[in-house]
This record gives sequence, C-alpha cells and structure tokens, in this order.
Amino acid sequence: MLGEFDVYRLLKAERHVTMPPRSAAECLVAHCRKNDHIRALIQLLVETDGSKLLGKPVYVDDIEPFLEGLTRGGLVYDFERRRLIRQKDDPVEMPNWGSLREGREYPASICSIDLVGSSELVRKHGLRKMRKVCFLFRQFIKEKLRTHNARIWSWNGDGGIIALAFKEHQTRAVRFALDIQLSMPVFNTRPDLPIDDEIQFRIGIDSGLVRYSSDTGAIVSDVINFAAHLEKQATKPGGIAVSQSVLDEVSPRLAGPFKNYFDFEERSARSIDIRLDAVFAGGIGSANGARQPEFVE
Repeated sequence: MLGEFDVYRLLKAERHVTMPPRSAAECLVAHCRKNDHIRALIQLLVETDGSKLLGKPVYVDDIEPFLEGLTRGGLVYDFERRRLIRQKDDPVEMPNWGSLREGREYPASICSIDLVGSSELVRKHGLRKMRKVCFLFRQFIKEKLRTHNARIWSWNGDGGIIALAFKEHQTRAVRFALDIQLSMPVFNTRPDLPIDDEIQFRIGIDSGLVRYSSDTGAIVSDVINFAAHLEKQATKPGGIAVSQSVLDEVSPRLAGPFKNYFDFEERSARSIDIRLDAVFAGGIGSANGARQPEFVE
C-alpha cells in the first residue's frame, strides 16, 4: 500500500538502534509525499485507529477532527469501502462530519430546539402553512449550522436535535443558540412567511459523552434527554436554558448573561428567560433575576 518503505534504509540508520517514533513518523510522511501515497497513508491511519496491536487497542489521537477537516476540503473517508473518496454532498448534511464511527462514544454538545405553540398555530393556520413555516426555518438555520460546525441529528418538522462535536463544542453550542434567538427578528420579517404570527423557539443545551449511531434519530443518550427536557419544561419562549456543566466550559463573558440559576432533574442549570429576539447588547444582564423553572406546555 505504501510501496517499499524501510525507515532504517531511508534514514541510513543501523537496525539495532531504536528508532524515535517522531523520526519514524516524519520519515513515513516524507516518503508518502514523495511517492504520492498520501491517500494510502490516510487509509493506514484510519484503519489503524481502533485496531489491536499485541492484544491492545491502538488509537490515533485527533483522527476525527483530521477527517472532519478533510470533509470541509471536499474529501471523505468511506468506512464501508475503506478508501478516501470525493465528497458529493454538502458537508452540513453529513451527521457524522465524515469522521464519527458507529458505536463509538464522543464528547458532544446537544441543542434541543422546539417551536413554541406549534399545535395552536396548526389549528389557527392549518398544517400546510405551518409545514412551510418549519421548512423555511430549517433552511434559515442551515447557514448557522455551517458557521458553528453543527449538524442536525433529528428533525420532526417543528424542531429537533442539533449536535456539535470536536474542539470547543460547548462554546459553539451556546453561540449557536444565541445566534438563532438573536436572528429571529430577521426570520420573522421574511416576506414569504405564510402567517403573520411571530415565530418563537425554545432551546435547551447539555453536553457529555454520546455514543454515535448512523441512525442519529434513534440515538439513546442521557445528554439528549436532558437537553430535550430542559428545553420543553424549563425554558420560556424565545429563551435558552443551559446545564451548568456546559457553562463551566465556556468563557465568563459568554456564560455571564445566563443569570437565572435553578435546579432541574437533580442538576444545576442556568437560563436567559427574556425574549432574546427582542433584546440586544446591554439589555440582557439587567433584565434577569433568580427564578424557579416554569413548566411550559
């Protein structure tokens, strides 16, 4: 696969000398570049990750972010065909970022998003109009998925589960939620919206280890459950509620606006309850006060 690779011969070293791992790795990369074996090298790294050597599992550090970076460049590793291929679809439509493996656990942040009063809106305007509203909203957030490197894991028409993985996923999850809520005035001015009512959403966020499945809508996870419960039962229309464990991982400046502290399902959480889509810079902190969660149908 990599041609005739002999690190001792290439480095002109005696075979009884222990080769430093870094020197061997740099030699391998240089050999693959020179002989156009980069694709084969990537395949070797991917197939080595999770395999066993002398009875012990071997893991390649940061292989997932590396593969995710390839998808942004138009390449994806096909785990079934075991080779690198040209990506034909929009990377945003790939729920595993082209890198998460079936059955493996990954640290991730989950955003649960839900349309407020969807049943009443359907009764008032009809299913056909509301389907168009929800379609337009999903299209509206697609660029925000791209901006914050998020993916839709499930969508039920009027809301769903959004996942974020890799570096600083907690920070990107909170910024993603703020981005959506602060952008709702723009969405509500769309001339193609078929109804006059203002559309409002609630967002709940949690993070932790999630076991990935290609059937993302069927993933069973305490993280997903907590985010969904937090959103449905403890978040006001136009607001965001976040588990304390998420806010512990973000900057004080980003966590600062979440002034309302409360306990939910035996865990600590914080929220912004005022209409974020009606408030801009400078007005968030002063409008918040301590509260107990209110249960919103």
